[in-house]
Amino acid sequence: MLSMYQKHWNLKKLPFENTPDTEFFFESEKHEEAFSRLSYVVDEKKACAVLTGAYGTGKTLILKALERQFKKKGCVFSFVTNPRLDDLGLLKTILHNFTGYNVPKQKEDVLMGIERFLRETMQDGKHVVVAIDEAQLINDENVFEELRLLLNFQTETRFMLTLILSGQPELKEKLDSNKQFSQRITLSYRLTPLDFEETKKYVLHRLEVAGAEGRVFDERAIELLFERSGGIPRWINNIANMSMLAAFSKGEKVVTEALVAEGVESSRQV
Repeated sequence: MLSMYQKHWNLKKLPFENTPDTEFFFESEKHEEAFSRLSYVVDEKKACAVLTGAYGTGKTLILKALERQFKKKGCVFSFVTNPRLDDLGLLKTILHNFTGYNVPKQKEDVLMGIERFLRETMQDGKHVVVAIDEAQLINDENVFEELRLLLNFQTETRFMLTLILSGQPELKEKLDSNKQFSQRITLSYRLTPLDFEETKKYVLHRLEVAGAEGRVFDERAIELLFERSGGIPRWINNIANMSMLAAFSKGEKVVTEALVAEGVESSRQV
C-alpha cells in the first residue's frame, strides 16, 4: 500500500533509500569503469581485484550489481559483509555462504570443504567469486594470509576462484604493506565522488526508477545538493530524502534550494 508521501510524489517506491538495490544502479562514467574492470576479472577468471573509495561512493552497490549479472552466467558468490573475523571465522563464513549448512570446526576441515566445493563447482562449468565488503576492517594479518592461500586453489590454466576486496582508502595502505598479497592483485580501481553533471543525472535516474514524473528538484536545488553532498551518493540520498520530506510536509510539488537547505539541516540530525 502506498504511503501519503509516495502518493504526493507519485512514487511506486522510495527513490533515495541507502540500500544496495540494484534496480537503482546508476552507471556514471566512474561506476561503469569500476563495474567493467571487475567484470573483466570475473569473466577471465583472474585471481584478485581491489575496489576502493570513500564511504558512501557506491562500492557495495557495484558489488551487488556484479553479483546479479554473474549469477545469471552461472557464477557462485560468497558475499562477506562482516570481515571483522579471525582467519578461521572468515574461512567458515565463506564456506557457509557456499554450502548453506553447518561447517566443520577445524581449519583443515574447513579448507578441505572449500577445496571440494571449488572442484565440484568447476566440474559443473561454473566459477566461484568471493567478495569481501568493508575489507579495510580486516586487522588480522593472518586473514590476508589465508585469503592469499585460497588463491593457490588453481589448475594449470586458471584460478578456481576470484577474490574481490572492497573498502575505504585505508585498505590500499594495508595491501601496499603486504607485498606477498599485493603480488596476487590483478587490478585495482579507486571510485571517486560524482561531479555536478553526474549528480544531476543520478538524482533524475533514481526518481525515474521510483516512478516520479515531471520536475521534482529545480536547478538551484540540485546545485546546493551537489555542493553539500560533495557528490557522494550516500549523502546525496540522505539530503534528497530529507528535502523531499520537507517539501511534502509543506504541500510543495517542487523541491527548491530553500527546501534542500532544510534537508541538509535535517540530515545532520539523523
